Amino acid sequence: MIRPIWLVLTVLILPLSARGAEATPAFVFHSFNQASLARFAPLPAAGHAQGDGARVQLDWTSEAHQDAQAIETLSLDGEIMRLSYTRQWTWQGLQWLAELPLMVTGGGILDQRIEDWHRWFGLPNGARTAQPRDAYQYRYQRNGVTVLDVHGSDVALGDVRAGVQQCGARGCWHALLQLPTGDEDRLLGGGLGAALWYSSAYALGPRFSGVLAAGSSVQRRVGALKPMQRSVTPFGWASMGYALTPRWALGAQLYAHAPLYGSSQIDALTRMGLQTTFGLQYRSARGMQLELGFQEDLITESSPDFVIQLAAAWGAAP
Repeated sequence: MIRPIWLVLTVLILPLSARGAEATPAFVFHSFNQASLARFAPLPAAGHAQGDGARVQLDWTSEAHQDAQAIETLSLDGEIMRLSYTRQWTWQGLQWLAELPLMVTGGGILDQRIEDWHRWFGLPNGARTAQPRDAYQYRYQRNGVTVLDVHGSDVALGDVRAGVQQCGARGCWHALLQLPTGDEDRLLGGGLGAALWYSSAYALGPRFSGVLAAGSSVQRRVGALKPMQRSVTPFGWASMGYALTPRWALGAQLYAHAPLYGSSQIDALTRMGLQTTFGLQYRSARGMQLELGFQEDLITESSPDFVIQLAAAWGAAP
């Protein structure tokens, strides 16, 4: 199912790419699928060209899902905070970046608040009402055998990432390397892989702007679910923002990727991922950018049903 979306994104990039270098800054959220079972894949955060600078970001994720099929049962229930520091600089005519993530997992405090949020917007709560509140338990059973059983709390390093990009008049090529510095047995990372993609900014009049991108990742299969994981994952995203004032912008973003697992009847493993992020961005006169975003899963179960994103970026062009 991902292939039509990937092709559409690629086709859209081409006619708009001539304006890519002019739409600065283009509206985009630096978000991707924060699911614990997706962490082995080097799915890049959405973005585009940036100047030298730094970024601190908190992705506060809540997961709640249960499913049972003929020979399989899956239960996902937990809260994850991913606090990342990213530094970007220019060297030898290329833009380089390094990202250091800290993972904090546990039962959390968001369950009741997310249920209220979904009720207020008329959204389904899925398995939340059937699971204990503020618990942390990730379990997968197959043929009566417990394959995965992760519980308890952690504070540990996630997978360190390094990247490089080269931009021209029509857009930017990006490459990302993910190092397996996280603990694969605790679902904190452990995925060695790389990603390559092309992005282009666009502008529609003086107020609308965004980014379109498409690419693919390749990753080593690791952990308890290694036999079911896929080694190649196409992905892409599309964002659009509206400048309310010269300082404030409001926007939304779609992020899609192919299924990360196979050989299963569990939707959380075999469905493609499709997330939407919406929120606000503020840019100060000195170039600091502040972001507040909320992520929901448009295709349920294969992505977390709720993520809060807070970020601050600074430098030449954050």
